[in-house]
Amino acid sequence: MKQDPAVGLLVKVCDFPAMVHIASQCGMDFLFYDLEHGMISDQRLLDLILLGNAIGISSLVRVPQLARKDISRTLDEGAAGIMVPMIENPEQARQLADWALYPPLGHRSYSGGANTGYGPGGNHRINMDKANDSVLVLAQIETLKGVRNCEAILDVPGITGAVIGPCDLSISRNDPDDMFAEEEVEMIARVQKACHDRGKKFGLIGPYRLMAMLPEATDLAVAAFDTTLLRTGCLEAVKEFEAMNRTEKKGDAWT
Repeated sequence: MKQDPAVGLLVKVCDFPAMVHIASQCGMDFLFYDLEHGMISDQRLLDLILLGNAIGISSLVRVPQLARKDISRTLDEGAAGIMVPMIENPEQARQLADWALYPPLGHRSYSGGANTGYGPGGNHRINMDKANDSVLVLAQIETLKGVRNCEAILDVPGITGAVIGPCDLSISRNDPDDMFAEEEVEMIARVQKACHDRGKKFGLIGPYRLMAMLPEATDLAVAAFDTTLLRTGCLEAVKEFEAMNRTEKKGDAWT
């Protein structure tokens, strides 16, 4: 991963190699693959991560749940970072870190492969130390309980940062249609401060407008979604087409 701040694209449905190249050429720093809400298969994810690693664009992955298989398998596929949704307490955070990191920091099982560039066998300690030093282990905080416990969550060794899910946080506040409410912005700012006070990364999956309301910088900014970009592009194409037709019809009326 490049240094902060970094901008990424959330990928839910556009699971094809051209998308990796386009994102890289447009200056995206990372791709954020969504396995919680997206429809990406294991094999496709592996292919996309390998391509990204080959051309220099990092891959972060949101796994569906706090499960050892999901965390270990995704990191074995070569992801630069892992994020687990709905982390609400330090016990869950400790479990996440334990499964994401190799001994002596955790209990991740070792396997060479995509995560080691399919290099030669051996060099286990070197590979393990390199992974422990570089992998992002991110707790997604998106409930009232998670916000209340954010300092304790971020105090867990091995947790390298937190990412806010503002939509679910607004649902947790019983105000699902206003992620820009003052109460929510204050909660997000609390998590942001807790991250930066501990030298850890703060991320947000949401609009730039919300990031601009915060007092500090967003280290991992994910405001672009593949589905939103497709929808916006289609709407703009239809709008331009209709405007062109109106112009032509007006011209015909004068002739």
